[in-house]
Amino acid sequence: MSAKMMEWMEDALAAIRPDVMRFAGAAAGAVCAWFTGLPPIAQALLVTQGADVLTGVLGAVMGRSPKTESGRVSSNALSMGMIKKGLEWLVVLICAYVGAALKTEGITGAAMTYMIATEMVSLVENLSLFGLKVPALERLLDIAQEEGRDPQE
Repeated sequence: MSAKMMEWMEDALAAIRPDVMRFAGAAAGAVCAWFTGLPPIAQALLVTQGADVLTGVLGAVMGRSPKTESGRVSSNALSMGMIKKGLEWLVVLICAYVGAALKTEGITGAAMTYMIATEMVSLVENLSLFGLKVPALERLLDIAQEEGRDPQE
């Protein structure tokens, strides 16, 4: 490895707090232990969340992150992203219990479907940082943005 590459990796790792790394390790361990017993929609949510985190961190390592002024890795931005992912799973847990209380399974699936859609939007944005285009996902993003626009505009 070149000296510049080593320096770049050291800078990236130094920007990530040890607490974040411990949290990420704990989360990865939980996912590994839990993954095989999850329904396919929950597995899809995990995969899209993981892809979003991976592409977001890679974008920041490359200095292209829109979440920081410098575009570089920020432990605060990474921490907030991981907290958001954890809170999404808290919502899934709450929906599972509410669904069980109401004797319906659709609530949890609907919540996870919405979260998968938002992760996909974020993933498309992250991939665009690298100049990659995913036409099917970009079209879905365009449709979602058109739906959210005020018809008066």
